[in-house]
Amino acid sequence: MMERKQEYGKIVRWVMGILPLSLLLACSNIDESERFIYVPPSDVNRAVLIEDFTGQACVNCPAASDVILDLQNTLGENNIIPVAIHSGPFAHKRSNMGAAFLSDLGTETGDKYFNHWGIEAQPGVKINRGEPIYDTKQYAAAVQAEMQKPSPVFLEDFQATCADGKTINIVIHPSVPTADVDARLQVWIVEDGINAEGGNSKYVQLMGDGSANENYVHHHVFRASLTDDLFGDAYRQGAGEKILVEFNYSKTVESHWKVENLSVVAFLWNEKDGVLCVSREKLKVKNDSVKS
Repeated sequence: MMERKQEYGKIVRWVMGILPLSLLLACSNIDESERFIYVPPSDVNRAVLIEDFTGQACVNCPAASDVILDLQNTLGENNIIPVAIHSGPFAHKRSNMGAAFLSDLGTETGDKYFNHWGIEAQPGVKINRGEPIYDTKQYAAAVQAEMQKPSPVFLEDFQATCADGKTINIVIHPSVPTADVDARLQVWIVEDGINAEGGNSKYVQLMGDGSANENYVHHHVFRASLTDDLFGDAYRQGAGEKILVEFNYSKTVESHWKVENLSVVAFLWNEKDGVLCVSREKLKVKNDSVKS
């Protein structure tokens, strides 16, 4: 199971005057004693996508991320697939936030998703494309409800490779559906293990006590969408139709990504049913193509 690594070697205390009061008030407040309510596991009929709209300047986001990690460890990392979408007002560098915040993990694409879904506070999550949830105590019940829903289709063959360490190639074959499916396929690149290296604090994370953690490790961070349409490529197939449908994607690895830490998240969804199926594949990279 993935473990969240938070090394508290060097903590930089920020002068509270540096942070605008609005930054602290707009974050969803989380009672640490109530951050996770255990719900016994049930039969898993479909995996669950958790879109976590987060940011490095959101003081309550690390606690929400821990709730998601608890769910993943309890219910299975193949069943709970989170994506940390750094977006919105807490995701981007601000000149008035101090020298420690040198860079950020926010993306223009992440902001488009943030605005499209009308995220009103952070942390905020969408579970299998349901309505945004801002109370961490509601995560477990929403996840359990989604896990019990049957799915008419799965991503039966899903390959993500990077033979040369430079170009990502993805091949996806949906299964023969048990019911008519009219959906869209989205394909995302995510990265684990993002943290400061060599004293570079550009990926600093604000914590619940207002401190700036230069050693915080960010996981399952949204890096890029691979479909031409931000909300996916069309997929339609009738029940029982044994027609091989293949999706192919490629993406050049960007210079600030660590190829050995990359994975691909793919999911079929529609407006009516939300996420029908979701899967995550660790990128397969030849050992000799990754420089140490």
